[in-house]
Amino acid sequence: MKHISFATGVAAISAICIAAATPAAAAPPIIEHFDEHQEVLFVAGADPEFCPDLSFDVLWVEDAEGTFRFVRHGDGDYHGGASVKVAGSYTNPETGLTFSYTGSFSDRDIGVSDNGDGTVTLEVVNAGIFKYYDDAGERLFIDAGRNRFTIVLDTGGTPSDPSDDEFVAFLGNELNGRFDTAERDFCADLEEFIG
Repeated sequence: MKHISFATGVAAISAICIAAATPAAAAPPIIEHFDEHQEVLFVAGADPEFCPDLSFDVLWVEDAEGTFRFVRHGDGDYHGGASVKVAGSYTNPETGLTFSYTGSFSDRDIGVSDNGDGTVTLEVVNAGIFKYYDDAGERLFIDAGRNRFTIVLDTGGTPSDPSDDEFVAFLGNELNGRFDTAERDFCADLEEFIG
């Protein structure tokens, strides 16, 4: 993921971290802890999905840690959830200027529907906070509150195993809280703060 914004990126995170399914053969709960470090150098104009009009390279660094849970509720559906802490930055290697963020959130399935075609529709609620900072460490923006959204996943024919689930569709969301970055242009922010 190239940019995590609480208001816009949560669905993608949840599609990777959360899976759910209808009852199949009983499976034990899955509880996994993770600790990930990522570094990507985006070369100016080389990636059409990452700010193609920027005239400078951007180094993205992120550390994330958390816990993923996938459990069956009684005799019913499987539900997923995650608790995550993240810290990251975007740096212009030429200027050394950095635009950074910290965040923590939890999400969980609140509704699971079997679509009868090998896919499930998940209603997910995500609550948390992200804070964004300029190079001097001054806080610029806050995204805090709750994001309720709906996604569709293909269970890969194994409803009780989330490891082979694939994201199919994002069906919309509802934000409640303060979301300073929701209407902002991320690429314009990079130009302003680290260009």
